[in-house]
Amino acid sequence: PYWAMWALLGVVQVPFALACALWIVLKVRPTAIIGFGGYGAFAPLLWGTVFRIPIYIHEQNLFPGLVTKLFAPFAQKVFLTYPRTARWLHARYAVVTGLPVRPEILCAQPNPQRFGLRAGMKTVLVFGGSRGSKILTETAIAAQRSCPDVQFLIVTGGKEPTVSQSTHMVFVPYIHEMGVALATADVVICRAGAATLAELAALGKPAIVIPWPLAAGDHQTANAKQLDRNNFILLPESQLTPGRLVQEIKNALHRKPQATQRADALTLILREVLSDATSTCNTFALYRDRRRRHEWVGQSLF
Repeated sequence: PYWAMWALLGVVQVPFALACALWIVLKVRPTAIIGFGGYGAFAPLLWGTVFRIPIYIHEQNLFPGLVTKLFAPFAQKVFLTYPRTARWLHARYAVVTGLPVRPEILCAQPNPQRFGLRAGMKTVLVFGGSRGSKILTETAIAAQRSCPDVQFLIVTGGKEPTVSQSTHMVFVPYIHEMGVALATADVVICRAGAATLAELAALGKPAIVIPWPLAAGDHQTANAKQLDRNNFILLPESQLTPGRLVQEIKNALHRKPQATQRADALTLILREVLSDATSTCNTFALYRDRRRRHEWVGQSLF
């Protein structure tokens, strides 16, 4: 099967990934390693644990992933987006920081002309991730016919819809300036990815959130249920119809939400890490000439 081929390829690449991560650790000789979850963080966190480099983990979802669960007992601190996540972790110290949001998202200004939209007209932004979502695109197209006074900016992910582009619907395969698109939109229709939810919460943007039902452990639904219902409308995909979407768009347009996500999550994380690094230096000031294990190995290689 197709998935089995990809799984086998992933297993073959594991030794190569471990070797690459080891090379980087020995070359850079970091004083700390921060992992933001996912399988990509496994190798750096593993070598950090082996070489006794302080490791830190950030878990963006409500339900922690396998890598977070595995390394949480060895981490100096575990940073969380949701407070409830701590109950599933054996962490020595957990800090709720929220999820870092890119500065370009927070500082962007509305620019409807950038996407070929009309200025002064209510705008609905529709996207389902980098690859798009066929069901979101098709339902939004059908719903627009009942919203003649609203224009739609639809991110297709490269999948061209069968309907022709009209004056009230703009289709784009991908948006690099997502901050500008979010600032331009009055309502957002999207999936419930952790980064997307954090950006919408930080901006205080009204949104209709439709979790992807095939996400691992249905974590998108779990994330969406933690949101402030004054800002977000949670709509399961099983209940998604053009008529229901039109109703929810009208409800969202009349809402006046406020930002509910801290915009300084990255600052909080770095402050915690630097605080530990400073206290470590002060505590072991008499042993500055002693190198840690990975620094001795790195010194012999470079």
